Amino acid sequence: MIRRSLPVASVAALVVAVAVAVAVAGVGTADFGASATDATAATEIDSCTTIEQSGTYVLTSDIEDGGNTAISESCIEIRADGVTLDGDNHTLDGRGVSHTKGITVSANDVTIRNLGVNDWHYGIWVRDGSATIDGVRTFSNAYGVRLQNAKGSTVTNATVEDNLIGIYADSGTGLSVEENNLSGNQIDVKYADSEQS
Repeated sequence: MIRRSLPVASVAALVVAVAVAVAVAGVGTADFGASATDATAATEIDSCTTIEQSGTYVLTSDIEDGGNTAISESCIEIRADGVTLDGDNHTLDGRGVSHTKGITVSANDVTIRNLGVNDWHYGIWVRDGSATIDGVRTFSNAYGVRLQNAKGSTVTNATVEDNLIGIYADSGTGLSVEENNLSGNQIDVKYADSEQS
């Protein structure tokens, strides 16, 4: 049997070629641990808070008995533009105290979804901002949703029930209230100096 030796340079080139091939083949299937969703990972919240940075926030548990919200204050206050608040089907439960708010929005391009809000003066109050309120349930509030000086705001796919006023829009423009389940409210929807889209 005859053995031939490959020159050292050939062996080195072969090893490099195999290493490059393995590395290139692995790039297409490698998991770098981040996706487009992960790059903007949601911030978890489990208590009353003020949101002052854009991004996605997810409620991780119910907030009960007002979460220590003081009179005339909000449990969750959104002050930053470009915020999505996903309730993940949890509930903000108030104490029925006058002028408390489950959620106050004073920013633009805000989305609130998948959330229950009950037993507040204002369940959700959009004041001087714009919001999409989608798939929420507001019940047993004085106002389920109040849109005050809101612009380009939408309430859709919401269950609004057993409030004194279900949805109240005043002094807003480009408002859309559609495809909602309204029941048991003393007044379902009231517009005062507001323009619907």
